[in-house]
Amino acid sequence: MKKIGSILLGIILLFNACSTDFKVGAPYKEISVVYFLLSASDSANYVKITKGFYDETLNNLLIAQNADSLYSSNLEVTLEELLNGNVTNTYTLPRVNLVNEGYVKNPGVFVDSPNYAFKFKGFVNARRLYRLTVKNLTTGKIITGQTDAIDTMPNVFSIINPFTSFDKLNFSDPIKSYPFTWNGPPNAVFFDVVVRFWYEEKNTNTLQTIYKYKDLTVLKNVTATGGSVTAAMNNLDFYKALNSELGNTPTFISRYVDTPDLLIMAGGQQLKTYIDVNAAQSGITFDQIKPNYTNLVGENVFGIMSCRSTRFLRQIDYNDATYDSIINGQYTRNLNIVGKSSR
Repeated sequence: MKKIGSILLGIILLFNACSTDFKVGAPYKEISVVYFLLSASDSANYVKITKGFYDETLNNLLIAQNADSLYSSNLEVTLEELLNGNVTNTYTLPRVNLVNEGYVKNPGVFVDSPNYAFKFKGFVNARRLYRLTVKNLTTGKIITGQTDAIDTMPNVFSIINPFTSFDKLNFSDPIKSYPFTWNGPPNAVFFDVVVRFWYEEKNTNTLQTIYKYKDLTVLKNVTATGGSVTAAMNNLDFYKALNSELGNTPTFISRYVDTPDLLIMAGGQQLKTYIDVNAAQSGITFDQIKPNYTNLVGENVFGIMSCRSTRFLRQIDYNDATYDSIINGQYTRNLNIVGKSSR
């Protein structure tokens, strides 16, 4: 009898295993994604808030093109400035369409317009803490997050080498390296070094000229040392980044290189942890399920609230040998850069 029962149980389990009549989606629950990097060097800061969605019967790719599927319509977003645990300022953030703010989203799976976010335009005090509160006025759900700020004042966050725009960037020899040095501000735990590559594109058919730039990240995740930081860029990495960002162009488009800018970008602790955790989930074990990192507090919430800051050195020129390497060198000759800009 036990043997028969075991056989019947096996048949039942086999039948259930082979059945395709099952739900592939879990019951709906409100999932929020919040992304906010507070920057003292930006004239305005934006909080991006979206929601998760899934439908078993409708085409989810079509649903993704509906703004109501991506954005909650009844949110109250506030940002509090704190000193020693006491609230010194409270800001209610208005919802704006980033398209109207000059941030145009590339077309893709998700709706590109409207592209909603919540705008903060107040002064960021690097000696204060900031607490974000997102309340869904329909469901009562509350999300909170907190971060410090990174000072952007020149006496605190400054570039040492190159020191002024009179210096010249020498990336001409691809087997050598170029050292960047800067003073890092408090609360910054890592840095990226970016060369903003300015150039012109001239269409020989229409005679139209377009002035553009590409941000080339030549050093990533440089650890803060509590004061002066020096990091050397392999010159070849500059040419690799340039090739990757510009790519080939039709023969009727001629490019002309112009004077670049240098950016040292600082990030806070929560942002570094967020990046490190996501980087650890790639590689040979990327298919394993690992926990998502977030420093936001609330039910079913993902994302990050942290801080960043940027120090600019504008119009820091290349030396002549570097111009020659960009225009005539073996690593970039496919980019159709034919000369220097006349701007």
